[in-house]
Amino acid sequence: MESIDKIKAHYNFTTGDAANLKQLKPVMEKHKDDFPKEFYNYIKHLEDTPKFLKNEEIIKRHQDGLKQWFMDLFSGEYSAQYLRDIERIGYAHVKINLPAHYVNAAMHFVRQYCLRILEKEFCTDINECRYLAKSVDKIIDINLDVITSSFIEEEIKTYFLSERVESYLIQFANRFAYVVIELMDTEVKHLKGGKFAIKVFISVALVAVIRKLLVTTLKAEALETQLSIILIAAIAVLGAIYWLIAKAEKAE
Repeated sequence: MESIDKIKAHYNFTTGDAANLKQLKPVMEKHKDDFPKEFYNYIKHLEDTPKFLKNEEIIKRHQDGLKQWFMDLFSGEYSAQYLRDIERIGYAHVKINLPAHYVNAAMHFVRQYCLRILEKEFCTDINECRYLAKSVDKIIDINLDVITSSFIEEEIKTYFLSERVESYLIQFANRFAYVVIELMDTEVKHLKGGKFAIKVFISVALVAVIRKLLVTTLKAEALETQLSIILIAAIAVLGAIYWLIAKAEKAE
């Protein structure tokens, strides 16, 4: 994530903009209680809203958070701490798997809501209204930028995790194929009268159990956790048998 100073520079957010927003704080204070109500009237028409706002406790906590966030827009203080606060909001939305589209739609509402207040409060001075609206636009754009970046970062993490897992599975498949080839070669030699190589069969069993453990650890269910413990124990036993066989063959 970029620093707050760099982000503000990208949006040409100046000390004058900070002063404008701080000037608007008393005006917005009069509307802070109506803001969550208006916001909910807007999002209640979104089809997935009930899925994320499931009960009164969540709704109350969300409305309190909305009110605080709304007033922070006009605090006049936009430091590194302000950036971290916005980031936490972004990650909270990512955590509940909220579609990024909803964030954009919500910010659209906030922008329009603030503009209506400015038009009402500064109706006699259109130029002043437009001047202040530019500063409001900037701080909303900064918030949208930071929150959206949280979604992008999560997608990147998921992508690279998938890439690492896929790479590991490919390596595992190559090694497993090599063991299978060795097993077939040993069986052919055995059929021709050669010595039976039990170590190879133990190797195949060990690899199969390790594979099962890797698949199991990708799941989070309690049953899968218990199975992981059993598989680890099986790997330990097979590993010990493999080591004893290898040691016996070396002695011979």
